Amino acid sequence: MEMTLFIELLQVSMGTRNTLSRVPTVAEWEALFVEAQQQAVLGIMTSGIERLPQEQQPSKVLLLQWVGLTLQIEQHNSITTKSCKEIIEQFKKDGFNVCVLKGQANHRYYPREMQCRRSCGDVDIWVSPVKGEGVNGNSNLVRLVLEYVDAHWERTGLCWLHCNFNHESGVPVEIHFHPSFMNEPIRNSLFLKMFSDFDDCICQKEIDENVLIPVMKPEYDILFQMNHIYRHLIDEGVGLRQIVDYYMLLGSVHDSGLMTQDFKEERMRVIEQLGMKRFAEALMYVLREILAMPEEYMLCSASEKDGKFLMNEIMMAGNFGHSDPRLGTLSSQGVLSRQISQAKRRFIRNMRFLTSYPGEVIWEPFARMWHFAWKKFGLWRF
Repeated sequence: MEMTLFIELLQVSMGTRNTLSRVPTVAEWEALFVEAQQQAVLGIMTSGIERLPQEQQPSKVLLLQWVGLTLQIEQHNSITTKSCKEIIEQFKKDGFNVCVLKGQANHRYYPREMQCRRSCGDVDIWVSPVKGEGVNGNSNLVRLVLEYVDAHWERTGLCWLHCNFNHESGVPVEIHFHPSFMNEPIRNSLFLKMFSDFDDCICQKEIDENVLIPVMKPEYDILFQMNHIYRHLIDEGVGLRQIVDYYMLLGSVHDSGLMTQDFKEERMRVIEQLGMKRFAEALMYVLREILAMPEEYMLCSASEKDGKFLMNEIMMAGNFGHSDPRLGTLSSQGVLSRQISQAKRRFIRNMRFLTSYPGEVIWEPFARMWHFAWKKFGLWRF
């Protein structure tokens, strides 16, 4: 399959193109179907197929399969949104401020007919005690959150950024102590400081079928979700789902009238302080070339060199890097062998980004050791 056809269909889905340049063959449609799954945009691209003229649409057999999986995505979204609402209400009732990060919160940026076609995963919720509850400092916050989660659910994981559990509905949940992080210590401190005033960061927005949830304000979301894509790229691999989310975010900000030149310059000043200017320029290139994003949506000028590198990583790795053919398979010969295999894969990945994003790559082993020690020795208790 020519990737040109995949990009064209994605642009039709975004409404930046009307038709494909030619009619795909049966084999090409099969390849489009596989790539859409690997990039976690199958449901979104259903909207593109619906917009195509009849003669350019896939066979009925493939179309039924495509629509069937889209219906499953819609059902999964319905369950996830309901679970998200229940978890929010429980945390708020018991004295926490809450903010839904990415995931279901991104539905507000999509057209109504596409919201539940976005492939969803877990529920990410950033929490903070209501002011006056007597919790001071991150360590106490972590302890409070862990005690609360352990009292209500069976915890399935813990790391420096969040703890995990499965909701009664089966939906996996991550409760964040921080929105995200950076590997470089100084820039990590700056990033966390930007999100230190919880109340200033959040607002209430309606998503699926009149569900009102607390979400991050767009001016903060621009920073957070760029960092989120950056983290995916460095840590495991990023697919087009996150890129489409960012397109929708920037489009929504533009349509609201917030995307002024002063706004762009102020956001880029912060992005540069965080060391993500080069990545931002690469991301703008990808958004323009893959999704045909209009110039007026862009935060900054696009870098062709860095953008081509990023675009190649996205198209090769797929969602969470699951489709990356360069990494090989993990060893299954015991725990130690698997850990060595994972470390080798991580090193190979990091070396690809060393010249583009040296700070994050150089500091990655130190950040990983700190996060390991924090968890291993229970440093969150102090």
